[in-house]
Amino acid sequence: MKFIIVAIATLLALPGLAFAQQPLAPKVKVLATPEDPRQKTILVGRSEATGMIIQFEIEPATTMVMPMGAPPKLIEHAPAAGEVYHLEVKPVDPRSKTRISYAAVTFEATNRDNGKTLKGELHPMWGSSGLHYALNSTLAGDGAYDLVITVQPPNFSRSIKDKDLFTIPATARFHFRLKGGALIEVSEPMVPG
Repeated sequence: MKFIIVAIATLLALPGLAFAQQPLAPKVKVLATPEDPRQKTILVGRSEATGMIIQFEIEPATTMVMPMGAPPKLIEHAPAAGEVYHLEVKPVDPRSKTRISYAAVTFEATNRDNGKTLKGELHPMWGSSGLHYALNSTLAGDGAYDLVITVQPPNFSRSIKDKDLFTIPATARFHFRLKGGALIEVSEPMVPG
């Protein structure tokens, strides 16, 4: 009988555990005036996830210089036709205020108005804002977007006291709305900047 009670309690707890691991839905912040990410960098949101801060911005698309081959040769990759946005993710350790390197960062953006979904991996990049993960994109037209950013555990060594940091994927959700290519809604930052 005790086994059955424990089993039932465990089953009842599972949906709660699954819910607790889901990233929180962002609160919507309506911008006082539209802001055009094709002209300047716009903060879409900042969220805490599994002990790290994940910041998401959209800015004008840019030519990226990437190492290719062995020995590496620097190759310029200009934005493709229609790629007017540069999606930028900055994962940060809140204790040291250091950007987290050596991680695989992916995104999935769904335009709720037209049902189109974009997925991809953001490349590690160095730029005027320091280390970040980025990708040029067309996005999927005007509309309200649900965006999920996932930062996989980085593959760097850790000290003994930090052995449990960043060992599971960190996932954050963001919201933004485009109208005429400009942002009119973003996520209310869940943590201070």
